[in-house]
Amino acid sequence: MGFYSFVSILFMRYARQDEIPEIEFYMKLCAEEAINSKCKKSQRGVMIVKDDEAIGKGYNEPTIPELCCLRDNIKDNSRVELCTGLHAEENAILNALKTGISLAGARMYHERVKDGKVTTVGDIPSCTVCSRLVLKSGISEFVLRHKRGYAIFGAEEFNRMSFDYFLKK
Repeated sequence: MGFYSFVSILFMRYARQDEIPEIEFYMKLCAEEAINSKCKKSQRGVMIVKDDEAIGKGYNEPTIPELCCLRDNIKDNSRVELCTGLHAEENAILNALKTGISLAGARMYHERVKDGKVTTVGDIPSCTVCSRLVLKSGISEFVLRHKRGYAIFGAEEFNRMSFDYFLKK
């Protein structure tokens, strides 16, 4: 176990029962966004919420559709420079910035859809590109669906854990 995994275990938490209705509401909206994605590898949808208001949404989509997907034979989140798409998180942040509302203190919800069904993600965040943007944009929390429930990460630990994913390989 890397240093960052140890640190992150101290802070990542699963949603409390009283948080679940709100999380499920936004996760449903994320799933609806994800279905719009034409990505062959993974359909993702994201919502950014601040002060109980959705201020940004996005799904992953290629910027050059005819070059999707250059990463067909890559089974992990490495070589992202070969992906012509913007990730759902990137699109949601860009969408939110257009509103003029600061992302400081916002929460990002993330959902993955595979073959038309909502699925869980791995046990550890793995996208270093998105985790850096989440951290630097001022978003304070990131919510993912896990096998054991909704995992809520602080932005800094989300970033550190995504790098730890590759450090452990």
